[in-house]
Amino acid sequence: MLRQTSAVGVVLLSALAAAVACGGSDSGGGGGGAGDDGGGGGTHGDASVAEDGSVAPQAACKAQGGSSPVAMPTFAFNVKTGETGWFGSPAVVDLDKDGKNEIVATLYSTFVFDATGKQLAKGTATMGRIYAPGVVADLDNDGTMEIVVGGNGGTVAAYEYKNKALTPKAGWPASTTSGGQSPEARGMAAGDLDGDGKIEIVVTTTNTSKTGSQVFVFSPDGKVFAPGGNANAWPRYNQGTPGDKDFNGEGNTGYGCYGENVGIGNIDDDKELEILVTYDNHQINAFKANGSSILASSYYSNPANMFLSKPMGWGQFIRWLDPAIENGHYHDHADPWPEVTKNMWLQWTASPPNVADVNGDGKNDVVGIPNAELHDPYETQGYAFMVLEGAQGGGSRAARRLAGFETLPFTDKPAVRPSGDYYPPDAIPAPTTVSILGDTRPEIIAPINDGFVYAISPDGSRAWRFDYAKGAAKTFASEAVVADLNKDGIPEVIFGVYALSAAAGRLVVLDNTGKLLFDIPLPGQSMDGNGVGIPAAPTIADLDGDGALEILVQTFDHGIDVFKVGGSGTSCLLWPTGRGGLLRSGAGPSTVK
Repeated sequence: MLRQTSAVGVVLLSALAAAVACGGSDSGGGGGGAGDDGGGGGTHGDASVAEDGSVAPQAACKAQGGSSPVAMPTFAFNVKTGETGWFGSPAVVDLDKDGKNEIVATLYSTFVFDATGKQLAKGTATMGRIYAPGVVADLDNDGTMEIVVGGNGGTVAAYEYKNKALTPKAGWPASTTSGGQSPEARGMAAGDLDGDGKIEIVVTTTNTSKTGSQVFVFSPDGKVFAPGGNANAWPRYNQGTPGDKDFNGEGNTGYGCYGENVGIGNIDDDKELEILVTYDNHQINAFKANGSSILASSYYSNPANMFLSKPMGWGQFIRWLDPAIENGHYHDHADPWPEVTKNMWLQWTASPPNVADVNGDGKNDVVGIPNAELHDPYETQGYAFMVLEGAQGGGSRAARRLAGFETLPFTDKPAVRPSGDYYPPDAIPAPTTVSILGDTRPEIIAPINDGFVYAISPDGSRAWRFDYAKGAAKTFASEAVVADLNKDGIPEVIFGVYALSAAAGRLVVLDNTGKLLFDIPLPGQSMDGNGVGIPAAPTIADLDGDGALEILVQTFDHGIDVFKVGGSGTSCLLWPTGRGGLLRSGAGPSTVK
């Protein structure tokens, strides 16, 4: 059962378990239904009933008159790439506006295929692997679609797709080299930050230099974004003066963004978008489009003697699992200072932030899933589902825990991996923030490295969890996507599984209560030293234009598999690809615009 940790220790909460028993494959432990671990429940028509007797509402999106059960996805064809895939969820888009979709795939090269899998174009302007999903958009509103991808060696490339060819866009590739390092791009998101009709690209990197920068923003022309003519706005942290070096006296410092560590959305009182970034130094920061860091609530202030009681920005304090630690340290300034050998601190190494209105109050919140560490050397004890309030209303509640998430929903402990054990890589705890149970508030759905996919309710309780690893060591899951696969207006949850063993790759489909519908081994798998199976979020789209959906999965080991879903329609694609959409911003339908 889900554990929650507080100042007085570990509290075991009753799971909000859906009640449908899973015939066939195991969706949890023991006899419990809907992917939980044996906790009661029943049924009430088509709705699920929790242990306390309450009925969970059903998801409501536009139905297309479907009444048949979800059909098992059937393998259609494989797209051969000849390259290892990573976390780059493929894109399905009509690049040249001819009425036919193309597939955009990012592995080590950037590929464009037609809807049958025939290669149309290949771009090689980046170095090394392409880790994060690429952005696909018309950046400068000139009628030509661009594909933006980040590689190694400090390179970020933008291609234009013209005449069935990929051509580097003028001004690109851009560089993220700084502080003597040319790092890998691990995170990418895009949005019209300043409302001028053009789309900016945000890139986060693995830079660890004391004088280097982790966060870059580029304009459509490949130049560093300079809002209002301010050439010093980006990158951050820039260590310049005025700038990050002296922010609130203590300054801002960063260290490595190793997962898809960036999200974009509006979290304050103006109309411009903010950038949320998570770091490997236990911090999460919120930036304005002009590069300035947003202040946290005045409830928090600096406990350090040299900067005692000065205001603190979002990125100037470590987050701890126990709310009493944060309150005592950053509000009461109580001694002693917390120690990681005694208290769990939150590590944002590979935790992408989302922006969503979690509690339905019309204000966006910030969602992340850091891992909680203890001991020396650090050892992950579990993952915490954290929701922080935005800076609306003058910022009085900025960066404070949302009601219901004061004590954070907490997962089981993942297996401890020995030093140097890198493959297959751990899954990215990327949250999917959409409503799967009917009201306007989103659940938080995410794969966790303890072997379960979790669904957390907007009030902070657990809706369900599903056992995807089935006890197998070093078995991980992709980010989940959400769509209605049978036109009944109720969405399904879809994700991939990977490991390092032969035939480890699987495509998994759950209903909205966590009940297993299908667990499909991938055809044509081969061995790859990086992994076997699906690390990237699947992509769901009507690839061939026939009104039914395809599911595309990009694998480590054998290119892209395309599955057909009979009886499906296109009216309910809530989270259809990695990071929610082709801007990869971590903003879904529950994000207040």
